[in-house]
Amino acid sequence: MKKASLKWVLSATVAAAMLAACGGGSDPVAVAANSTLAANGTSASAVSSVPFSFPAGVAELGTTAATTVTFTSSSATPGFSIASGGNTATGVTTFGSCIFTVTASTFPTGHALALGSKVTVNPCNFGINTTGAIANGVATSRSVALVLGAAASSGSPVSVGVNPGGQLTMNGVTAGTVTLVLTTGGTR
Repeated sequence: MKKASLKWVLSATVAAAMLAACGGGSDPVAVAANSTLAANGTSASAVSSVPFSFPAGVAELGTTAATTVTFTSSSATPGFSIASGGNTATGVTTFGSCIFTVTASTFPTGHALALGSKVTVNPCNFGINTTGAIANGVATSRSVALVLGAAASSGSPVSVGVNPGGQLTMNGVTAGTVTLVLTTGGTR
């Protein structure tokens, strides 16, 4: 092969590799804003075992001291554990809102979380820090908060990813979709 042809082949190969590394020349897409997902069997299972802390309690749960809510399984009706003021309640969660059915409790009789109680909390959502997340399918640690009624938990670190089609994953579970924008400002 002639020297000039070899240079041309090498230049073309380098240019193709650079374009591929930059996404083939197209603008990358990202998430424009933070995302809100309704709590349901899928989104709750994605954060199974992640504790959500409410420093001032949750009015709908009858707590005024620091309260921790954890979904404890990854089924369509996940288990839950709620701890506050030295008491705990466990049971099963159903959705449409968050409906906590208490099957074991150390909360006193008459308390919202006493044994046998059913507590409905609406709204019941996850607030996810997705602003600026590049839609490349690569998960990174992002802050996720559980919103129960008027109370929002402190953010908990969760592995969050967004693919180029806008599907959002939490801890590897597809949990919803988000709106994407071109990083140059347009929408997609």
